[in-house]
Amino acid sequence: DRESVSSPSQAYEMGSGDSHALDNEKGAHAAAAGPFEIDRDPVSQADFGAFMQAGGYRKSEWWSDEGWAWRAENEVTRPRYWREGAGAIPVMGVSHYEAEAYCRFAQARLPTEAEWELAARWDPVSRTVRPVAARDSGGAHADRRFGGPAPLGERAAAGCRDMLGNVWEWTSSRFAPYPGFAPWPYNGYSAAYFDGRHFVARGGSWATRPPVLRSTFRNWYMPYIREIFVGFRCIRDNV
Repeated sequence: DRESVSSPSQAYEMGSGDSHALDNEKGAHAAAAGPFEIDRDPVSQADFGAFMQAGGYRKSEWWSDEGWAWRAENEVTRPRYWREGAGAIPVMGVSHYEAEAYCRFAQARLPTEAEWELAARWDPVSRTVRPVAARDSGGAHADRRFGGPAPLGERAAAGCRDMLGNVWEWTSSRFAPYPGFAPWPYNGYSAAYFDGRHFVARGGSWATRPPVLRSTFRNWYMPYIREIFVGFRCIRDNV
């Protein structure tokens, strides 16, 4: 069984008011999430391999209609960056469609942004929400230091591991502005993508530069994109 981290129903301040923050992450605001159980680690190649062996790319019942049409049109049969025999690393190069399909197979779902950020900042020992630092990237597997993703579970952490670095993580949330949105550093940086079609990815990857490794940073992609080093983790409602 996969390890999970439990969060109670929790109100917290989501987003950032820091001067380093970009326009789409500014506008710190009240949010709430939970209760839930979230995987301590991102989904591994071994985990995803079980989905593949169970016919994950052949059975439509785990896919959305849009995702199944995309899979068929593009003849997708495995993640873009699949490595044979590398079961302990996080799966990466998966579309939002593939991530959703795996979650249904695993009787789980993708976290919302609010759930993901709470999990990244939740300290299960003190049972408090950690503050957001301007650069809260200490110890992250990032900046191309090792030339690829690290095996899961290598780093000790109170709570979830690899929330910063290793692989980007899809959420179920569509990219939208926070309250009081104001463009910065230029008008078209984020606003042009508030179209209801882009989904948010969080956390950074093994190749991400340190300046954006913070728990409030938001990246966004169309659901068919898998060229980036993106993976995901599963969440389950805890009621």
